[in-house]
Amino acid sequence: LHRVDRRQRQMCIRDSRLTIRLPWPDTSLMANRKNGKHWLSSHAAKVRARETAFFAAKEALGRNILTAAGQMPVSITWVAPNKIRRDLDGLLSAEKPRLDGIAAALGIDDSQFTPLILDRALDSEKKGFVLVEIGR
Repeated sequence: LHRVDRRQRQMCIRDSRLTIRLPWPDTSLMANRKNGKHWLSSHAAKVRARETAFFAAKEALGRNILTAAGQMPVSITWVAPNKIRRDLDGLLSAEKPRLDGIAAALGIDDSQFTPLILDRALDSEKKGFVLVEIGR
């Protein structure tokens, strides 16, 4: 994997598959943390998440070509920093702004991200990160 910056974002492409490693999502994006709060309370985190993913995907595409025709299978693996139980639908909702950023970088609509495979693991280094793999 190629190191992109100090934030530990990493990405590469193998066999028409784009892999992007992103930091653990901001807790303000977790659905269960919003509970009645005004939408503006999480807006800045959404903008940052979208931009981070957009530029990570653009960086990966600058070195490689990924054909974006039709459906694009996506696998998301949340590698948690600790053993706190998190539901996958809550994690997916926190990932939505980043998926939007990746789709924008690829020049496609995020509705093309199908099928969507969700998984989770535990980070032995206790830092936490998210792996997004796009393509076949």
